[in-house]
Amino acid sequence: MRFRSASATTVLIAALAASACSKPTELASEANAKGRITAKAAPAQTAAPEVPAELLLEEPQLDPNAPPELGGDPNAIVPLGRAVTVTDYRGSVAGDIAALPPVSDALALAAALADWRSRAAAAPGAMEDGAIPLGADPQEYRPSDAELVAAEAGDRLAAALTGADDATKAAVSTTLGGDPNYRRFDYRVVDVLGSGRYFYASSPKGASLPL
Repeated sequence: MRFRSASATTVLIAALAASACSKPTELASEANAKGRITAKAAPAQTAAPEVPAELLLEEPQLDPNAPPELGGDPNAIVPLGRAVTVTDYRGSVAGDIAALPPVSDALALAAALADWRSRAAAAPGAMEDGAIPLGADPQEYRPSDAELVAAEAGDRLAAALTGADDATKAAVSTTLGGDPNYRRFDYRVVDVLGSGRYFYASSPKGASLPL
């Protein structure tokens, strides 16, 4: 068996050392060169964290009878949905209107009509220029408060006399001095987009009680 000489062994070791030093070295910083951070995956079917009750928002309770929103516009005007009344037109007469006798009391209504008809004759309304952009006619009649109340009394009395007996009609006629005539008004509403709701009264209309 032959043995290598000491010089040959030395050369071999030097060659092995040189080849080892020439291999690129992988450093930890190179492994994370892209800056990725790997987190441990959550276990399967992990429940969502529970939110404290005080942080939860209450769901709004919607009124099923509320009118639908018109196109979602907060400024939209909901239609009135009923006939326009004298107090819609002028709320300041609500107290006098409420003080009128009911339809069931024809004689008391006759006395009220006689009183307010006299007041209306002493304080009539007048024609005035109308605000056409707000749905008014070029000329609008502006009735006095007394005219409005007298008209309401007359309309109620006309309803009370429908189907009334002859004795009741005779008593009413006496209270009114034999004059069955009164003046009444019709009322209308105009909704003006972007401006609001406006009420108007007609010119006085002649009416007669069914006596």
